[in-house]
Amino acid sequence: MSKVSESLKSFGNFMRECRAEVGKISWPGRHELVGSVWVVAALILLLSSFVFVCDTVLAKVVEALVSLG
Repeated sequence: MSKVSESLKSFGNFMRECRAEVGKISWPGRHELVGSVWVVAALILLLSSFVFVCDTVLAKVVEALVSLG
């Protein structure tokens, strides 16, 4: 058997195994998905607010230190 046909055969096996694994996935329902989206959106908003406050405070501190010199 040539290397090309062996590669195609192994690729075919890989694709069949992938399809079998995808069939085992337990997909979330609509209600669970919407709840997860809200949690992620809230955490992103919280984290971005935290980063904004930290950035503003550090900018003011650096500005104060620069004005001393």
